[in-house]
Amino acid sequence: MVWKFNGALQKSPSSFKIDIEDIDLDSYRSQSNASLIDKTLAKGLVKCSFSFDYLTEQEAEDLIELTWTNPMPLTIKCPILGKKTLTADFRCAKRSCDMISTDQKELSEKTRWKVSFTCSQKKKVSGQ
Repeated sequence: MVWKFNGALQKSPSSFKIDIEDIDLDSYRSQSNASLIDKTLAKGLVKCSFSFDYLTEQEAEDLIELTWTNPMPLTIKCPILGKKTLTADFRCAKRSCDMISTDQKELSEKTRWKVSFTCSQKKKVSGQ
């Protein structure tokens, strides 16, 4: 299992990446000694990126449709946090869909797509 949407197991992605991000409010460097003065709004929020290669048109449409849900209730593998999984609300802000192969027919069933999207965790959850 790589990910679940609203508790339902989803197709495994071709690639999956997790980043941990701090949301910077207004950090700056001290003029006297160049020390970093931290002003962060939130620390340790998860950003995850999914990529799915060689999908049918219906599979591509179904995945893109999920990304419009806000919040996206996801459970993801998350070894970067020292846990097996993370269940939290996410928001998708970037998505793409690329045609990677087709033939000359107008409504070809041979057309294949690549879908990618990135989701950012909306707020920390207990134990994070």
